[in-house]
Amino acid sequence: MKYHRLLWPFVLSSALASAACSSAGAPGAGSPPAAGPTQVDSGQPPQNKCDAAAAQFLVGQVYAPAMLAQAMTAAGADQARMLHVDSITTQEFMMGRLNLVIDKEQRVAHVRCG
Repeated sequence: MKYHRLLWPFVLSSALASAACSSAGAPGAGSPPAAGPTQVDSGQPPQNKCDAAAAQFLVGQVYAPAMLAQAMTAAGADQARMLHVDSITTQEFMMGRLNLVIDKEQRVAHVRCG
């Protein structure tokens, strides 16, 4: 009987963690998910170049999946990816990667390299 009293905190925390993971949703939850790829690659050997200023014309526009390739080409980047403002990302910096950050209204909020 006393083992049951010792185990219930572990069972409860496990159940809560499981529930939190299943209800967390995707980044940008609450807004409709964008159809299509969220990352594109140039298919060329890495040049490790990215000129975010060349893709700033996208800021304020409603996001469409075709923008990734358009932005990647304009910036001369090796890769481009779409992130939501509240996306959790790693701290790695990739010199040839362009990031399009999308706000809750599905508009491009920022364009930056990394």
